[in-house]
This record gives sequence, C-alpha cells and structure tokens, in this order.
Amino acid sequence: MALKSIWKRYWTSPDTYRPPEKDEHMVVSETLMSELDYHIKEMERLHREHDHEEEKQRTGVDYSWLVSEQPKGYEIPQLERLELEELCYKVSSTECGKIVSLFRDALLREPGVRDLTRIMRACIAQVVEQRPKEESLTEWLTRRSLTSLKIRQVSKVAPSAEMEDIEMQNPPRRENRAMSMPNFSVSL
Repeated sequence: MALKSIWKRYWTSPDTYRPPEKDEHMVVSETLMSELDYHIKEMERLHREHDHEEEKQRTGVDYSWLVSEQPKGYEIPQLERLELEELCYKVSSTECGKIVSLFRDALLREPGVRDLTRIMRACIAQVVEQRPKEESLTEWLTRRSLTSLKIRQVSKVAPSAEMEDIEMQNPPRRENRAMSMPNFSVSL
C-alpha cells in the first residue's frame, strides 16, 4: 500500500519535472524546415532513381550493387538556412498549413533540388503578404470615434392623413364555422 501511495503522489504532485513547452513560432519554424528537408531528400532520391534507370536503359547493365556509399546529398547553405528559419519564425500556426499546401503545389512542377529553398521562401512571403493589415491603436481609436460621431437619421415612415386604409374599407366576410370543418350548409 505504501508503494502505491508514493507512486500516486509522485505522478500527481506539481513538483514533477515537465519539459518546457515550445514557443508556437518555434514549432511552426521546425515544422516548415522539416517539411523542406524531407522534400529535399525525397527529390534527391527521385533524381537518383531516374538517373539510375536512364543509365540502366543506356548500358543495359545494372551496377548498383557495386555502390557502397550513397552520394552526399544537397545541404542548404548555413546562412540561407538561418535566413529561412528567421522568416519561418514570423509565421503563425494558422498560416503554417497554407504554406505547406502552397509549397506542395509548387513541387508538382518537379523543380530542382536547389530551387526548393527559393520556393519555400516565396510561399512564406506570399502568405505573409496576404495577412490583413494590423491597425495601430491610434487608427483604431480614430475610426471608433468617427463612427460614434456620425449622426444617423432615423428613418421612420409617418402616416399621412390623405392615405386611406384600403383593408379597412372592405373587411373580410367572416363565416360562422371554423375553416377546418366541412361546409354543411344547404344552398338553394
């Protein structure tokens, strides 16, 4: 019993170590960069397979079993990577999906591996430019005060004495029976 209570106290106590939560912008930045890295590796793999198939068709012999090392893949230059991470950090989490979607749509044209960073940068710039412009506090106060100062005319329709009420001149004839009851009156 004592072990169970210690175990329960350990897991429910607020003193337990929890790793710090990541910043929203950091998570978005990591997501976009991992998406870019994945597509770079995937494009390299597709290009290698395509080149291998062409070589196989041209020579008729498959020497792929002789290859011991994979060729070194493309790596984003460090300065360009830092600039791209900084740009990704400006993106909010709601815009991340739009950027990934635009990026994947652009990849349908099968660009070169070295063009992927430019494409990602263009997708981020496009989404950031489409943001609604944030207004400053003074602009908001000015706009609010102007809307409250506008004098609105109350549009009421005033009846005139010349107008006659057409509906009151010919009142509808009311029968003594309910509409849901059949008419049993005898007409002569």
